[in-house]
Amino acid sequence: MVSHISNETSFDHLLDDLADGFGREERFQANKAGAKKFAQIMKPKVPYRFNLRKGETAHLRDSLINVEHANGSVDVGFTKKSMKGYVARIINDGWIPKPPGGRAKQSNYDPVAGKHFWEATQREAKGEVGKAVAASLKATMDKKVHIQ
Repeated sequence: MVSHISNETSFDHLLDDLADGFGREERFQANKAGAKKFAQIMKPKVPYRFNLRKGETAHLRDSLINVEHANGSVDVGFTKKSMKGYVARIINDGWIPKPPGGRAKQSNYDPVAGKHFWEATQREAKGEVGKAVAASLKATMDKKVHIQ
């Protein structure tokens, strides 16, 4: 019967690494992989106009960004520049047009239906984003355990 562990220090080091769990950088890398996958699925769903309006420098589809936070989370959204987030929300949710001057009590215009590209992306990306995050976390765990 063996009464000692060879390479005890490396085994202790391995256990310490596993006990630490995932640090901020590992969480950030996993969330970034998920956000990248979400943006990749969403980009073709965002409405695209071939002509820019006067004063515009970027299309709505091109203003999709990832915002990184100090706690390791990553958000996907649209830039504030040229009110792209506001425009994306209106296109996604739809709107009720108002008559010129906006003073009529009841609009004679039919509501404009939203494209709902954000919701469609959430439904489609649910499993894909989870797979991307899991793959990133698995790679991190394999690195901690030193599996090649």
